[in-house]
Amino acid sequence: MWTISNSKDWNYLKENFDWVTRMEGVPQDPLHHAEGNVAIHTQMVLEALGALPGFQSLLPQEQEILWASALLHDVEKYSATILEADGSITAHGHARKGAMKTRQILYREISTPFLIREQIVGLVRHHGLPLWLLERPDPLKALIKASYEVNTEWLALLARADALGRYCQDQEDLLYRIDCFEEYCREHNCWGAAKFFHSSHARMYYLAKEESLVDYVPFDEPEAEVILLSGLPGAGKDTYLQKKKFVRDAFNFFG
Repeated sequence: MWTISNSKDWNYLKENFDWVTRMEGVPQDPLHHAEGNVAIHTQMVLEALGALPGFQSLLPQEQEILWASALLHDVEKYSATILEADGSITAHGHARKGAMKTRQILYREISTPFLIREQIVGLVRHHGLPLWLLERPDPLKALIKASYEVNTEWLALLARADALGRYCQDQEDLLYRIDCFEEYCREHNCWGAAKFFHSSHARMYYLAKEESLVDYVPFDEPEAEVILLSGLPGAGKDTYLQKKKFVRDAFNFFG
């Protein structure tokens, strides 16, 4: 079974991973993270995650994937954190940058199977989606796109642990947003699974067109017919093609 670390002890993680040590020097805005720096927040998130019934019901390998995602979810706050002119602290883009850093860590530093690595990358990339989904210009499309990158049920667990693993005045509102995310996933058949489309053509059409409807099934244009013949000279390849052409022409003529 894959694991990001055989030991889950924080001191062990600091000694073996420089990106864990770096978290202690990254401040957070007291309005949203009164608990302190990223290291304190991450430890609280890991503790909150382990206490969630949904996490406890997962298979051991699934738990390891989600635990690693929680450990890495704010890994790039150190490079995205900015002290604004009004004194507030922001870290815009840390999820996107964190996904890139996570992929590097799980490719270069920790040998990780491709499917597990990309699931963790997706969880890091979208860990804020359950909180802000309904504020997106097109919430449904954002959800459906995410459902093809990450397990939305695991994503909700990570977001819930992220909300519980902090001290803030709007924690109740954050948890309510996650509840709404879960219901929205169920309503649109994206809960723990990628959105189903009637065909790959319908899926690509919806994802590629900005104002397309999710239930629209585009007309499938007839595909070309390819005939590959293999045989020794004189085996009858030309004769076969001539007969097939005669049958096709007769069919087209008589309707």
